[in-house]
Amino acid sequence: MVNLLKLKPEQYFIILVYAVVFLIVNYFVFANLFPKNVINTSGVYSLSAGEIGIDSNLRSLYVEGNALGGDFEGKRLIISEEPFNFVFNPKKVVAEDTLAELQILFSDVNTEVYLDDELIIPNLRRYSLVKDFEDSSVWVKKDLVKEEYDSGSNAEDFVYSNFPQNSIYSFVEFGGTPLVQDYRQEETRIRTQFRDNLKLAVYTEDSLEIRFTKQDLNMYLGADEYTVRIEDYQGNLYFEEVYEDGGEKKATNELGKEQNFRINLYDLPRNIYYISFVKDKINQYADSTIKNIRINSNKVLILDKCLPLDEFKFYTKVNDEKTIGFYFWGLSKVQEIKVSGTKSKIIDLNEDWFRKKYEEKLEKGEYNFEITKSYLWVFLDVISPFKKNWFYLPVKADSKLIDSDVIIIDKNKLEINDEGFLYKKQVKVNKNSKFKVQILDKLEIYFKDFKLIFGE
Repeated sequence: MVNLLKLKPEQYFIILVYAVVFLIVNYFVFANLFPKNVINTSGVYSLSAGEIGIDSNLRSLYVEGNALGGDFEGKRLIISEEPFNFVFNPKKVVAEDTLAELQILFSDVNTEVYLDDELIIPNLRRYSLVKDFEDSSVWVKKDLVKEEYDSGSNAEDFVYSNFPQNSIYSFVEFGGTPLVQDYRQEETRIRTQFRDNLKLAVYTEDSLEIRFTKQDLNMYLGADEYTVRIEDYQGNLYFEEVYEDGGEKKATNELGKEQNFRINLYDLPRNIYYISFVKDKINQYADSTIKNIRINSNKVLILDKCLPLDEFKFYTKVNDEKTIGFYFWGLSKVQEIKVSGTKSKIIDLNEDWFRKKYEEKLEKGEYNFEITKSYLWVFLDVISPFKKNWFYLPVKADSKLIDSDVIIIDKNKLEINDEGFLYKKQVKVNKNSKFKVQILDKLEIYFKDFKLIFGE
């Protein structure tokens, strides 16, 4: 065995050279035999605006294409709307589908930015920041900015409380349950008798107790049934049951006996629930009715359309212009409908509207309607029995950002500060990975930096 203590200095140097060569050789052997080792999956690759030049394609990370202008104080104006690529071509072996964090920094952003055909940065030039949360921020069009806002525990609740009917584009998952501020667990009673299908929306934070009376008309031959379905806002079914014929299946034209029913659902999560009374499909025309509906919530809506058989009063609130319709098919149902609220008038449903659909434009505002006679179809997307029962159904987020009123930013992916717009995303990289960038409007944005950060 060699005694290291007796070696001369030049011998130490020779041993050190051999050791270095041995380590380098073994590194490359190891890297090729075991490409998924941590040696190949760590480090930072960066390309800043000032490093882009003639020889930039010799780097492990370079830009491909001619979309960038000259270097100006550490940033480059994007001068083309054609897509261009950032190319990752490392000199050492990288395991297939290695995870890395992509970071790309822009400044002076006045256009939309796409990464691999996905919108990552919106054009916020016409928007103002109105609320910041830990994981998100809310931006609204400048002409919608208010002096004061109702509170909200998160971006979705804040938007629902302050912009309930405005169009929304969200970079975070959207479609949860809003918090209705003035909810109370108290009984709402809808005394009117309804024929045909009826759909209700009810907000609750605990339970649903529903009582109703079913009464058959017995105008047609066959069983007269109603199916009751209860599902939440997201479409999950909680209850379904068929309520059968009251006993007379012949066409006698005599009202059947009243059948009283109760549905109890307890320990429900806070949500909006749809209660659907669906007429039987055997008869061509509905041959049964639902009346005296009682629900243990002060927030109850009637959706789509309904066919009241008694005097019927209802309320609606309009944020954008919409149309209400009425239709009757019996000459004895000629009547006047009283409208009050933002605009007061009398709707004259005379003989000229027999078997014709009457339509009335409703401008932004609040309206109360009084119908005095039965067998009249009412067509409107949302109404409530009384003003106190009203609440807004959440607006579905826009699938595309096309002039949306509200934009919700995901701060986990996009940081907006004095330095610029920093977008971050977890990506899988391989040798010669390409990341395509495209902007909507040229000369409206500067590029500053692109990074791929691998785990240590």
